[in-house]
Amino acid sequence: MSLVRKPENPLTKTAPNTPVRPLPPAGQTLLKGALILTLAGLLVRVLGAVYRIPLGRLLGDVGLGLYAIPNQYYLLFFTISAAGIPVGLSRLVAAKVAVGAWHDAYRTFQITLLTMLLLGLGFSLLLYCGSPFLVQVGLVANPAALAGMRAIAPVVFFAAVTAAFRGLFQGLQNMTAVALSQVVDQTLLVVGTLLFSYLLLPRGLTAAAAGANFGAVPGAVAATLFMLLVFLRYRSQFRQAVALDSSGSRESAWQLLKKVFTVSIPISFANVSMALTGIIDNKLIIERLQLIDYSQQQATALFGQLNQMALSFINISIAFSFSLGTSLVPAVSRAHAAGDHSAVRNQLRAALRLSLLTSLPATAGLLALAPQLTDLLFANSAAGIPLRYLAPAVLFWGLHLVLSGTLQGLGRANLPVRNLLAGIALKIALTYALTPTPLGIRAAALATTAMFAMASALNVLSLRRLTGLEFHPRQDLLPAAAASALMAAAVWTAYRALLLWTGHSYPATILALCCGLLTYPLLLYALGGITPADLARLPGPGRRLAGWLAGKTKTY
Repeated sequence: MSLVRKPENPLTKTAPNTPVRPLPPAGQTLLKGALILTLAGLLVRVLGAVYRIPLGRLLGDVGLGLYAIPNQYYLLFFTISAAGIPVGLSRLVAAKVAVGAWHDAYRTFQITLLTMLLLGLGFSLLLYCGSPFLVQVGLVANPAALAGMRAIAPVVFFAAVTAAFRGLFQGLQNMTAVALSQVVDQTLLVVGTLLFSYLLLPRGLTAAAAGANFGAVPGAVAATLFMLLVFLRYRSQFRQAVALDSSGSRESAWQLLKKVFTVSIPISFANVSMALTGIIDNKLIIERLQLIDYSQQQATALFGQLNQMALSFINISIAFSFSLGTSLVPAVSRAHAAGDHSAVRNQLRAALRLSLLTSLPATAGLLALAPQLTDLLFANSAAGIPLRYLAPAVLFWGLHLVLSGTLQGLGRANLPVRNLLAGIALKIALTYALTPTPLGIRAAALATTAMFAMASALNVLSLRRLTGLEFHPRQDLLPAAAASALMAAAVWTAYRALLLWTGHSYPATILALCCGLLTYPLLLYALGGITPADLARLPGPGRRLAGWLAGKTKTY
């Protein structure tokens, strides 16, 4: 019999004649929460890739390059103000709820929200007012991006406020509200970006690119309002949980805020480093390409191919790993707070396996059909050149996200930051040295892949030291790698045959992708990469499918 009594959940404890409605689905399992975020993340990333098709045809690769530059500065100002807040807040809320300290959990959210209101407003104004200075001192690679930088500035405020709400619901492991807010944000961003760029196109490419940047504002406003409405719907339940809190934990506002920022500042620092890397990238790549006889316009176009076209495929491909990393933070935090180190190791190994099962075939597929995919979506097969060199980044970036989420949940957010900084230093050095060589834009893509390869390798070493992480390549890696390689061969063969049959690359590419989607799970199962036990963990029809496969296995 366990000597540790689980704390009562005030939301399921009712006072006489006082009905208590529970909060929105909380306590979702790691996998279910990850799947919810993955579905939303896939939709968000698909929308993010799809809208670039008409946008790319409206603006061209030069216009996309102008559109990309203000996004890098928005990302920097947002990450300075709030990027680590969802993780820091979710970790503290999860830890407080695990011991029944609802008063401190709710108080932490209130203080964090107020802080985000002030920081978001300050950095939004700073970006708007400081943009001309950044152009004047030469930090902006193309001065034509000034209008777009000012247009996107309001998004910083709304994104910072939304970050506080998302942190609260992530801490409760209610990923549904977080996922829906992401979908609302991205949907309206797509509509706004295309609408404003189209309306302003008659005024010139610079105005149209700035209109595309302003298109992010409606989505940011809508996401904030959506999260506010969800919170208001359940505010009375939060307050009732606080009133029923008998944990005795009553930390001061300063102590709670300090704990949030202890976790979020290292994460923000990592995100700030990434944002700065993006800014350095756009300036470094554009200027270094001009050393090998590209004009500023041609260099901006190549940057647009890399940053807006090739990276779109990478962002879609890492959706599941990103969701796993996000879901791991509160799940690992709770297990760590309870002293259950075995649960931490099991969750990490399961997450790593799932990440590999999705990132390996994505990497193989991008390597097989990179030019065909960029031609299909953007009518620009040249963007397939950097995409092919970026493809392995899907694998390493996915591993980095899962491993970082675990380290953050363990309260060691400084380690993934340190490891990422080492990767960033390598990336900048490679970009600087190799871009003005015959490699050109391919060097920048290779540098990004090398960055995540180094960061993920260092994360593995950190977790082995902290948790005794055990990885079994024969079971966890080789079947997925073999299935992915065979799938890539099948996809390429199918594409060549279909191209001869249809006479056009577009239908051949689409049908070859369908071939890959059908082939990979069959190969994976045949090679023992996925078992009925793995399927049984999936929500919905997972158990039924696992039972059917188990029966078929016994029959044979």
